[in-house]
Order: sequence, then structure tokens, then C-alpha cells
Amino acid sequence: MKKLMLTAAMVFATVGMSFAQNSAGQPVTINASVIQAIQLSVNTATLNLGTLIAGTTPTPVDPTTSPIQFTLTGNGNSLIHITFAAVTLNGPSSSTLTFTPNLNGDPSSANQASPSNLNIASGSTVTLSGANYSSSNYYFWLGGGVGSIGAGQTPGAYSGTFTLTVAY
Repeated sequence: MKKLMLTAAMVFATVGMSFAQNSAGQPVTINASVIQAIQLSVNTATLNLGTLIAGTTPTPVDPTTSPIQFTLTGNGNSLIHITFAAVTLNGPSSSTLTFTPNLNGDPSSANQASPSNLNIASGSTVTLSGANYSSSNYYFWLGGGVGSIGAGQTPGAYSGTFTLTVAY
């Protein structure tokens, strides 16, 4: 009984106590923007440089007449980073040629013959037209050539892969 009374006395004693409390809060607004995923397609997957003659400097493929057109689709009014590199064309007996790309671009596919951006360099940027959060296209055309071919260049078929990378 003494234990029960002692416990009851402790409960009543603590009910009367109050602890000092202090708190603060500050609301923070959280925002996010969802944009369209970037997509890149190509209409033709092969650029044929034709038959090249050793000891000559063949005419490069002009991007304004090239059959290779890339179509970029992304969020309107966005800055797009462009990267690509020269391509090593591998041939017989470990022989190589170097393809130097020439990329032109325009926000309108109707302008292939007179693109607004000539000779787009790797590491440069373009801006998609259109309003923010709208789907917008940008078009690229690939040209380029292999420069001078040495007189002793090994005859045979040469091939390599060009990759155009685009990113927000």
C-alpha cells in the first residue's frame, strides 16, 4: 500500500510541473519543372563517301546536300549542348582514314540548303525555338570528308561510326 501511495504521489507531483518549451517553424516552397525528354533520330544511318582514289584530295560531302539528317526533339526554348568527334575509318591491314565531320543545323528542316548554323563545332550549343514546355525540333545535317589520301594508302573498304550527342 505504501508503494501505491508513493507512486500516486509522484504522479500528482509531476502533473503540476510544466516544462519550458520553445519551437519555431519556417515553411519552404518546393518547385519543380518537368520538361520533355530529349530525343535524337536520324533518317539514314549510312554516309557513303563514294570511291576515293589514292593520291588525291576528294571533295568532302557538303552538309547542305547530305542525305544524313538528324532530328532533335526537346523542350522549347532550351539550350542544347552538341558534342561529336572525328571518326577513324578502319580498313584492311590496319589501315585507317580520318573522317572530319562538318555539321550544319537549323530549327527548320526546310532550310537544309541554307541552314542558320554553319559548321557547328563540337562543344557548342544551340537553342531550341518555341515556348518553354512545348515540343520543339532542331535539324542537323552531316557532311565532311577524309582530306588528302596518300598515294600509298591501302586499297579496300573503310568504315567507322559517327556519334552525335545532344544534351540539355
